[in-house]
Amino acid sequence: MIAASRKSAETSVVIPALNEAESIGACVDALLAGSVIPLEVIVADGGSSDATRDVARAHGATVVDNPGRTAASGRNVGWRTSRGSAVAFVDADCTAVPGWLEALERRLEDETVDGVAGRISPREPRNECEAYWNHLAWEILMHFGDEPSEIRGRELAHSVVTASCCYRRSALERLGGFDEWFGNNAEDVDLTWRALDAGCRLVYEPAAQVWANGVTDVTGVRRKAFRNGVSSSKLQKRYGTLVNHDWAIYRMLLDNLRGRSACEHPALERNELVWHLLGKYWGSLRHGVINV
Repeated sequence: MIAASRKSAETSVVIPALNEAESIGACVDALLAGSVIPLEVIVADGGSSDATRDVARAHGATVVDNPGRTAASGRNVGWRTSRGSAVAFVDADCTAVPGWLEALERRLEDETVDGVAGRISPREPRNECEAYWNHLAWEILMHFGDEPSEIRGRELAHSVVTASCCYRRSALERLGGFDEWFGNNAEDVDLTWRALDAGCRLVYEPAAQVWANGVTDVTGVRRKAFRNGVSSSKLQKRYGTLVNHDWAIYRMLLDNLRGRSACEHPALERNELVWHLLGKYWGSLRHGVINV
């Protein structure tokens, strides 16, 4: 017999969204079908031109305006509007497994824990672009283990990713929320690092799992890679030195051009590497660092 769901007395869920009419309904439905139902689901809409707002309301979410339009500003609007003593975050194109919120809340029963990172698992890829990006994003750049663990240092691969996580409201208030300077990328990495610097205790809980989509075309790979490059320059500006160089990227690109790549999709790898470097260069010029 399947146990009946119970409503959380303490956790709100915030979803930033912009033109997500095709996915927001399934995202909200998954949250409201979980073993623990959120105190409220808040969709922070950044001025969608499609039916995102109507679909979100029809599926049971509260919709608030996000004038800043970015993910960082949407999350800030959402958690500041919310009523929960804890605030969970998920992306609009993700669907949470039934025990997602229960797993997050279980870790917060330990009063020394300030934030919980969940697991992000890629859905079955629809084409080779999505297969490539899923492998890169969720197996190479980020690492999600099978066992609970502590998050201790400034490592990109072990950050609290906002596609699946939860923070205590008190921690968000102490940290001032997300830094909107980061916009749509690395705002969650920055919050993780600031939380650690402030002495917050962050943990990883693999049972708090969501299913995520990847990009499905070359344009999407290029766009994501460019944004990641820009984000690396922003993180360098905030946390690093004036000059940074990553020779591994150039070695990978050189091997690719020579036909020696170990990647199953060398053309996609070449696009990703080139556009990542372009993002680094643009970010360097924009933010006054040398990130090559």
